[in-house]
Amino acid sequence: MRRVAGFTLVELLVVIAIIGVLIALLLPAVQAAREAARRTQCLNNQKQIGLALQNYHAAMGYFPASQTAAGEDVGSSCESGFYSWIVPLLPYIEQQTLYESIDLSVNMSDSCTSGIPILASHPNAAAAATVIAGLLCPSDNVSHDNSLVLGSANPASDSYAANAGWPTRATGYQGERETPGDYNGFISLENPGDYVDWHPTGKISIKMITDGTSNTAAVTERLIQTKNTPDEVLASPDVLRSFHITSAARTLADMAGQCSSSLTHADLGQSAYFGRAWISGWTRTGATYMHLKNPNTNHCHYVLLNSHGDFAITPSSNHPGGIQLLLADGHTRFVNDQIDANVWWALGSRNGEDLIGDF
Repeated sequence: MRRVAGFTLVELLVVIAIIGVLIALLLPAVQAAREAARRTQCLNNQKQIGLALQNYHAAMGYFPASQTAAGEDVGSSCESGFYSWIVPLLPYIEQQTLYESIDLSVNMSDSCTSGIPILASHPNAAAAATVIAGLLCPSDNVSHDNSLVLGSANPASDSYAANAGWPTRATGYQGERETPGDYNGFISLENPGDYVDWHPTGKISIKMITDGTSNTAAVTERLIQTKNTPDEVLASPDVLRSFHITSAARTLADMAGQCSSSLTHADLGQSAYFGRAWISGWTRTGATYMHLKNPNTNHCHYVLLNSHGDFAITPSSNHPGGIQLLLADGHTRFVNDQIDANVWWALGSRNGEDLIGDF
């Protein structure tokens, strides 16, 4: 009788095992390639933001402010009614039509007493809900439903924050800085009103970045909070939670240490809004960050003082090992999570005469 050619069970199992080994070897490589592509797109986004910042400066003579009150009238806006630095930058990131649709004469928030509801009835609701691809890092988990925490307009998210320097209660490296300290970041508050008596309202220009634009951080990544219920928010990873610290003056090292202490605790009201409204300059939405803690660690805030913009939001990303940083000269660098703290602090100051080595 003629024998029919075929696989034996042993041969079949060997082939399956070989295929399994190949998949095990290839899958990490595929995942790494996908993350590399996402990281490249994030980098391109930041380069475009850097180009937009330079073009804005060329046109205006200064960089956009982190917060602008309605109608540019000092004191006219409650803390949650400010517009973010992204809004005046819109025409420079190919969003001229969107910019022209925004009525800057009204507060961004519908209320000055109950957080930051941006309701569907707000004149700028449609603009607030507009998703801008260039403001989202593909590596991020994006919150597509922000209505539960930010109002029925369902404002659109973003992945980037501008450098607001050091916390004002930080006394520097060794206590050499008086507090409340002068604002020393890349970006200014244009019209802080009554909320920021410590903060100069002057516009920041390149000539004011005396440490050099290649030594001063401008914009970086910040993960987006996607949780909505109190239990979910408080159970978030540290990179999405903010911890209370006291408002006592401390060195940068001591302040960072207190923020990491087991005596501190996460706060629901400070942790629910990160990255959930690109249009808003409200500090809790994370339009700005500060150089206190190393990247990809928790955020921290003074009790009741973060409405000033004095909120130590920490850069974070889903890229393995660090974050991408846009410098004030338009160049980008990948910053390792383990960067030397002194170098990280120096990058946050535009005028501290700090020496920055390789990083």
